[in-house]
Amino acid sequence: MSSDDDDGPKLPQDVVVEILKRLPVGSLLRFRCVCRSWRSTIDDPCFVALHLNHSALNASHRYLACLNWYDPDQRPCSLFPNESLALHSRSPIEIPSVDPVNAYSLVGSCNGLICFTDVIGGTRDRTMCLWNLFTRKHKVVWARHLETYNEALGFGFDARSNDYKILRILYCQDDINRVEIYSLRTDSWRSLEREVPAFCPDQSSVFLNGKLYWLVYKHGDPQSRGWYGSIVSFDLAGEVFDEMTLRETFHEDAMVRLAVLDDSLAVFNNFRDAAVYSAPYSICSVWILREHSGHESWTKLYSLKVCGVLTEVHGFMRNGELLVEIDDQKFSWNPITGQYTDLPLSRQCDLVTVVESLVSL
Repeated sequence: MSSDDDDGPKLPQDVVVEILKRLPVGSLLRFRCVCRSWRSTIDDPCFVALHLNHSALNASHRYLACLNWYDPDQRPCSLFPNESLALHSRSPIEIPSVDPVNAYSLVGSCNGLICFTDVIGGTRDRTMCLWNLFTRKHKVVWARHLETYNEALGFGFDARSNDYKILRILYCQDDINRVEIYSLRTDSWRSLEREVPAFCPDQSSVFLNGKLYWLVYKHGDPQSRGWYGSIVSFDLAGEVFDEMTLRETFHEDAMVRLAVLDDSLAVFNNFRDAAVYSAPYSICSVWILREHSGHESWTKLYSLKVCGVLTEVHGFMRNGELLVEIDDQKFSWNPITGQYTDLPLSRQCDLVTVVESLVSL
């Protein structure tokens, strides 16, 4: 590292910051060795936030991460540029080996950080991991074991306290629900005395604008052969729950999912016509939650008819393409052209969009 006292012309500090904030994380990590002032600038939390805000608006700093938990030899993460999902464009990264015996699943992603957890039961404490795949840094988080029959998890950012949090909602054998929250800033868990809506989600939460969201299934009139739902939210800053009812009644065979599109909450309602077994197809409608003058309303964005069985919806890429799984094969669907692109990816993987980030663990 060179000295800052070397003779010669120097760029003004504000110009240096404007240049550095546009660079990818890999370059910034190397440039920390140029001089002390650059290292101090790059490590400054204010610059980390500035770089993150710029990355969020820069398509070249956004990626799709494919997390393969089931590779027999290693757990690779394939990182694809936002504009290409071709095999030749992927950059393989090894997922941190927290425990080579356990299987893992995704909890969530926020500001370039990925949170995943083990899925092994028993009496062992739960192991979680926060991972910045751009800086290659990770942090293991242990959560104490409790006898539960269900558990809801979420991960997100509390802008008010500038803190990343993991939420655990535990449905215990004694019929007493418990809420625990982990703070990265204090590196500790604490219990919350909160009323928890009665729900047992079978899918991950989504994070948007400081809140975690889960879809809740509730059975309706038995004669209707359907069910209705609601969305439970948790405000990470105020640490309170809320619930919003969905007006639509869903068919009993429908698959409904939550996602985020253009900073709005989206709901997928996918239904396979069970009467057409000779030529199965699925119809998926996409709804967006709009806010108008303080009021919320659901707007139908579009519908797509799939020749085959749509088995999973993985959400959106930044360019608006929809990531789906049809007959156990992954595809991206362009809502403008209506074209499907075959994604040569393992079916046993999680897909998550991530943005380049210097966020420290």
